[in-house]
This record gives sequence, C-alpha cells and structure tokens, in this order.
Amino acid sequence: MLVHRRARRQGAGAALMRAAEREALAEGKTLLVLDTADATAARLYARLGWQAAGTIPRYALLPAGGECATTYFYRSLLD
Repeated sequence: MLVHRRARRQGAGAALMRAAEREALAEGKTLLVLDTADATAARLYARLGWQAAGTIPRYALLPAGGECATTYFYRSLLD
C-alpha cells in the first residue's frame, strides 16, 4: 500500500488499512501479515493494532539500490 506524499498524515493510510482488513475478514481471512522497510509506515501499523514480529536485516532492496532491513507485522482480525 502506498499513499501519495500530499495525502499523507490525513488519515488515508489508516482508512486504506481498515478497508483492507474489512475486505480480508469478509473473504474469511483471520490473520494478516505484512512487512515494511519504512519507519513511518511501521508507526502507522503499530498504531492500528498490528504487532511487530521481528526485523530482518539486509532483506529488502531500496529503489536507488542497496539493501535495508524490513520489519514484519501481523494482525489477528478476530480481536
């Protein structure tokens, strides 16, 4: 999920995540997993109730080249 820079910090990311969670639950999914290499996104996910499961160093590739860490999150939709 990406939110355009001009739309950030206006609730768009949270609204998109909640919509994705509702759709997943409607499709019978009860556990979701995601990863991010972005600290701002990680804070959003944590604020929305996602649980950090760990960080893997040098796992992801940056668009301009080079490696970076990524943090995995999970969320139970039954809570």
